[in-house]
Amino acid sequence: MSRIDHFNLRSFDLNLLLAFDALMQERSVTRAAACLRIKQPAMSHALSTLRLLMDDELFVRVGYHMEPTLMARELHAPVRELLEASQRLLLSRRSFDPATDEHTFRIGISIQSESLLVSELFADLAVSAPRVKLLLSPTSRERAFDALDAEQIDLAIGYLPGGSGWHRRQMLFDLGVVCCYHPALLPFATPLSLAQYQAGRHAMISAKDSLYGYLEDALEAAGVAINPVLAASNFLTLFATVARAPLLTTVPAIVALHYAPLFGLAISPLPFAFPSFPVELVWHARSHEDSAHRWLRQRLERSAQAIVPADMVRTPSA
Repeated sequence: MSRIDHFNLRSFDLNLLLAFDALMQERSVTRAAACLRIKQPAMSHALSTLRLLMDDELFVRVGYHMEPTLMARELHAPVRELLEASQRLLLSRRSFDPATDEHTFRIGISIQSESLLVSELFADLAVSAPRVKLLLSPTSRERAFDALDAEQIDLAIGYLPGGSGWHRRQMLFDLGVVCCYHPALLPFATPLSLAQYQAGRHAMISAKDSLYGYLEDALEAAGVAINPVLAASNFLTLFATVARAPLLTTVPAIVALHYAPLFGLAISPLPFAFPSFPVELVWHARSHEDSAHRWLRQRLERSAQAIVPADMVRTPSA
């Protein structure tokens, strides 16, 4: 792409291109002036300026109309192309219409949120926005902000503390945390005691090089020592394993409420205070006012509200 000489172009009135195109279309100074809603003397002045700049008559009178010169004919196609491109650029700012517009959104989303939130969202989009597509990729607090800054993703969803001043965010719901186990393999009554929790063998959610996974800092802060023997990045792996082995697994409450019963697992609150794990929608300030992005953020918030059970309190939007 060639470099634009802004200093040189600033001395050229780009409205002259509109005047030229109107003259090519109407072949009359009077009718061209009417197209641009200006007075005839102003159009005559524009034509005089164009003739001076191009060192060509551009239009010569033949009978009752203006005939374009060979140079004018040569200029018309590129000028028309430029004006049409400008018009498309201005029209692109129109509001996004989900019923007819085609758009692919790239979303970085945590594993804990993906299966619940995306299924609810796409059940909505399949009806309300049939030409919208979603490209999902796993993300984490370590990668999300760099991916947003590099325009690798449009939105990030998950537990995403940190970020910078140009990252905007919206609270969707709080994951909460509970413990699950199979009552036939671990005959505990709920709620579990702290002694039972600490004595058990644990299966943990982790997408990093640690058996303790994402709960490591919270467990350390609470002074709770456990024995993790399995770490996996997918909670379905944990549920399937705990359904067949005498293990405890600590998972997001909203995930447990939806999936633990399918594996015959009991759900217990944790026997110690645990910090909040808010799931947030995060985006870059560059897309804040974009109509398509605004629409998708609204649909995501609506989907988040739909998947939160009535007995779980949702934190108000930030």
